[in-house]
This record gives sequence, structure tokens and C-alpha cells, in this order.
Amino acid sequence: MEYPDKGTPQGGVISPLLSNIYLHYVLDEWFAQEVKPRLKGKCFIIRWADDFLIGFESEADALKVRAVIPKRFDRYGLELHAEKTSLLYFAKPTGKNDDHRRRGTFDFLGFTFYWARPEKGFQALRNKPQANGCDNS
Repeated sequence: MEYPDKGTPQGGVISPLLSNIYLHYVLDEWFAQEVKPRLKGKCFIIRWADDFLIGFESEADALKVRAVIPKRFDRYGLELHAEKTSLLYFAKPTGKNDDHRRRGTFDFLGFTFYWARPEKGFQALRNKPQANGCDNS
């Protein structure tokens, strides 16, 4: 186990607990109280310890929040992991001729999420274990 000069040790038992307490105020409450009321479309946030996913109905809302989050984190001495942070288009396909981008995938917490058409013919969000394993770094 490594012991960094600042923060909590990667893999340390205290890390998830401290992440949950700290990010509850830095991210969760801020998002619910300050960000969500200012957005034009629907949105949601999913967070597990220090990993989070934010979904937006509006691309303009996504771009605004994407620009503000690094500033918010910096204010509390935090930073986003550059390789794990991205903005991607992921919408439910509406028909056979949909843009291929809508059929994209994304990985989160060791799972790959994708759109699938089950037997009944409607699109459904599905997940499967990530092919290259879970990256918990």
C-alpha cells in the first residue's frame, strides 16, 4: 500500500468512507441545490464513493456543468481524473436509421452499458461485466 503525502491511500479502507462524506458536500448537495435548478432539461447523478456519472437530457446543460465541475473541485483541493472524465452522447435509439453514435457504450464501475433490443422489440439499457475488468484506480 502506498502512503501519499496528501489525500487517502489508494485501496485504504478509510478511502470510500472519506470520499462519501467529502463528496456529499462538494458534489451531491451542490448538484441538487445549485446546479439542478438552473438546468433546462432533466438530469441525474449516480455516485459510488469517488466515481460518479451525470446524465443530461440537454447537451447545452452537459457542457455548462462540464465546464463548472473542475472549478468546483479545485475550490476544495480536488481534481478530476483526466483519463476517466469524458463527455459522451448516449441516447436511446429511436429507429433503424439512427445515428450509430446512439448505439455507443460506456464503462462505469466495472460494467459496460449499452442499448439492446430484447425480444419484444423496444430498446432497453443493458449492462455486462467490463471486458478488460474493473478499473478501480
